[in-house]
Amino acid sequence: MVLEPLKVLIFSVSIGSGHDSVANALAQKIKERSPDSHVLIVDTFKYINPILNRVVVGSYMETIKFTPKVWGYLYDQAEDGERLVDMGQILSKLLSPKLDHLLVDFRPDILICTHAFPVGIMSALKEKKKFRQPLVACITDFTVHSFWVHPLVDIYVIPSDDLVYPFLEENTNIEKVKPFGIPIRPQFLNKLDQSQARAKLGLSQLQTILVMGGGLGLGKIEKVVYNLLDESELQILVVTGSNEKLKKNLEVLKKNNRLQVYGFIDNVAELMAAADIIVTKPGGITCAEALAMELPMAIISPLPGQEDRNTDYFINKGVAIKVGKVEHLVRELNFLCGNQLRLRHMKEMAAYLKKPDAAEKTIEASWNLVQNKHKEFVQC
Repeated sequence: MVLEPLKVLIFSVSIGSGHDSVANALAQKIKERSPDSHVLIVDTFKYINPILNRVVVGSYMETIKFTPKVWGYLYDQAEDGERLVDMGQILSKLLSPKLDHLLVDFRPDILICTHAFPVGIMSALKEKKKFRQPLVACITDFTVHSFWVHPLVDIYVIPSDDLVYPFLEENTNIEKVKPFGIPIRPQFLNKLDQSQARAKLGLSQLQTILVMGGGLGLGKIEKVVYNLLDESELQILVVTGSNEKLKKNLEVLKKNNRLQVYGFIDNVAELMAAADIIVTKPGGITCAEALAMELPMAIISPLPGQEDRNTDYFINKGVAIKVGKVEHLVRELNFLCGNQLRLRHMKEMAAYLKKPDAAEKTIEASWNLVQNKHKEFVQC
C-alpha cells in the first residue's frame, strides 16, 4: 500500500558508516512506500558547523583509535547516570539558530534520529517549543544508553524486546518503545542461498570466513588475514571499507587464491550469504545485518562502551564467540567450523533474533504517529 506523502527530516552523524546506513535504509524505504514524500538526511554537526563537526567527530575518532579506554570510561560514567554535561541542552543552545531556520524552511511532518546526539538536541528544542512534530529515535546498538532517552521522544525503535528495561527504569511510557530491530538495507530482507552467492562472486565452495572492521576498516584486520592464510585452509573474504591503506596492504597477498579483498561495497549481503562465519568488530549495524543473513559471529577488538555491550548481548544469545587475542583466532575458527552442532545452533538463534523488516515497521509506525498527531490537533 502506498503511503500518503510526508516531509521527513532524518538526522544522522557521520561517525563510521552505521548511522548513515540506517538513515539511508529509512530514506530508501520511505521513497519505496511513498514515492512523493520529500526526505532530507542531515549530517547533523556537518550541517550546523563544519568546524564543530571536525571537533566532535575528529575527537571521537582519535579517542577510539588511540585511547579507547578513555571513551569506555566516559561511556560507563554516562551509562550509570552520572552525566558530566547534558549534551542535548548545551548543543541546542549553541546550534538553535541554524536548526530553527531548517525547521521553518523545510517544515517537516516528522523527525527521525539515527544517533543519540541529535536526539538530545531535538528533544531540547522541542521542549523549548521550537517544533511540535513527532520525534523518532532509532537506537543503533544492542544496548540502550541514557543519552538516547529523553522525555519528548514520541517513539523509540529498539533492536529487541528484551532491551526494554532501561526505559522502565526511566519511567518511560512503554507504548513509546517499539522493538522493531535496527533498520537495515533492503538487500538483507531475504537470506540468499550460500552456493549461489559463492558462484555469483566467483568463489570456491570451501568453508569461508568473512572479515570486516566496519565502514572504517578498524581492528587488527591485517594481522587476522595473515594468521588465517598461514594457519588455515579457509577461504577468506575481507571488506576494508574506506580504509584504502589497509586495502592496498592486503591486495599484495591476493596472489593467494583463497583471499578476496573488497573496499567500500554495496553488496555486503551477498558476501555474508557466501560466508560460514563473520569475524568482525561488533558494530550494531554490522551485527544486525549478520543476524539477517543468519551468520555466526566471531567477535574481535570490540571498542569499550557500546561494542562491549553488543558483545555481551550476542554471546548471551548464543550467536557469537569472542576471541580475545588474534593469535587464538584460527584455533577458535577451526574448532567452530568442525562443530556443526554449534554452528547450526548459532544460525538458528540468529534466525530467531533477526529483524530484517525493521525499516518497514519503523516507517509504518512513523506514518501512523503523524496521522494520530494530526487527529489530536484537529480535535483541539
